[in-house]
Amino acid sequence: MKKSKKAGKLRTKIIWAILILTIAVIITPWGRAFYKTLIILPEFIPNSPVKTINLMTPKPVIQEVVFNSGQRQIFADLWLPKKKGKFPAAVLHLGIDIDRKDPRVQKLANVFARSQVAILVPNIPSLGSRRVLAEGKDDLIASFEYLKSIPNTKEDKLGFVGFCASGGLVILAAEDSQIADGVSFVAVINPYYDLASLYKNITLRQIEDDGQTIPWQPNFKTIEIYNRETIGGLENMLDREILNDHLTLIGQEKLEEGNFPPLSPNELKQLSPEAKFTYDLLTNKDPNKASYYLENITTPQKNLIRQLSPSTDIKNLKAKTFILMDRNNIYTPYTEAEMLQKALGGKDHLFVETKILPAGDLAENLPLKDYLGEGIKIFRFVYSVLLEIS
Repeated sequence: MKKSKKAGKLRTKIIWAILILTIAVIITPWGRAFYKTLIILPEFIPNSPVKTINLMTPKPVIQEVVFNSGQRQIFADLWLPKKKGKFPAAVLHLGIDIDRKDPRVQKLANVFARSQVAILVPNIPSLGSRRVLAEGKDDLIASFEYLKSIPNTKEDKLGFVGFCASGGLVILAAEDSQIADGVSFVAVINPYYDLASLYKNITLRQIEDDGQTIPWQPNFKTIEIYNRETIGGLENMLDREILNDHLTLIGQEKLEEGNFPPLSPNELKQLSPEAKFTYDLLTNKDPNKASYYLENITTPQKNLIRQLSPSTDIKNLKAKTFILMDRNNIYTPYTEAEMLQKALGGKDHLFVETKILPAGDLAENLPLKDYLGEGIKIFRFVYSVLLEIS
């Protein structure tokens, strides 16, 4: 009898605990965010054999929309949660060369929309053409304003989600006085922070971190884009043509190796002094000369760095910011994310360091305990974002 009574009391306690937890999940923001993160996490961790989000949530509604950004038309997909009501919302962009119909984009948009977050995925023309231009920021601002105009969105829960180059650009957009007061959150993965520091990382193929010099091999896209936009700061079209032939249109392997063809005597005669300086700037491998080159670039080139570096107006960023940094990233060095975190101060922001790309591949030969540890870090990041916007 005594054992039976004890067993009965234990069952009662378990039932009450389950009820309390169920109520907490239903009525508290932290409970809802925890539950959503649990069913979302398998979608974020690479190679996960379990996919729960599609089984436990209704299919979102997808609409193709068009809006204007200055003289440009922006084509976008709007992902809305199935149930009626107003929802937190975000502009989502995954970076260079990634279309809104890309499976990686659709996977993340689907995850957010099934978690009751409306998502706008615009095709940014410049990014789609493998360019990083000031108009990309303008197009993201226009995307945010379009999202804000939708009746289904909560005006106090609007933000951005950006990866890599788009991570830097969405910060630029969120800093802009045109929309800064209306952006409540920004979630970025491997963003860039400053084009001047990025120049040193790209040309020297190394990272300076806490006094240590660490080798870094950038992806060819990063080198190509940086070189092309820097060359674009030259006024003479012949200068641009010759330098692009030597510094951007030379193939993936040569770009990654930094194997830039030398200028011929005839080409040297045709180039302006500014173009010769730009060639030396972009082929420099001497750490002692990097600062000298940056200090003596043309005014348009300086304007490019100023206009496209989040560091320029970081004090204007009012949104709560969530940063996920991958130490193995080959598109932007992890030190860029670290600098962004330091500039923000850390008090009202979240910074998470990982070794797994949240939408990419598992690091080779990563031990199971490390894999689980990285999963916990990503859980913290996703949970924190959902808690903020729920």
